[in-house]
Amino acid sequence: MIGQNIGLPFLIPIAIKQLAKNILAEGDYYEGDLLKAVLTSEHVYWKNNIKNWQTIIDLFNDNTDKLKSFDTTYQIKKEWLDAFETFKNINV
Repeated sequence: MIGQNIGLPFLIPIAIKQLAKNILAEGDYYEGDLLKAVLTSEHVYWKNNIKNWQTIIDLFNDNTDKLKSFDTTYQIKKEWLDAFETFKNINV
């Protein structure tokens, strides 16, 4: 539902807890798709929830090596990194 921007005020805090346990937590499709859904979710939510935005920034930065070394396709890694580049600029 995060990927569809439904219930973000309720679901993002749950997603943050899961990502804190495992940055590669699986949503519906593949390991790491929860991260991608969070990073590409509606910008308005993140503009209004800067503390959660900063938490995601910190989680991503703390796990960059794990994400880069994870055995998955080049395309998936590129999607994470590109989505993060856009995400981190939401509240700049």
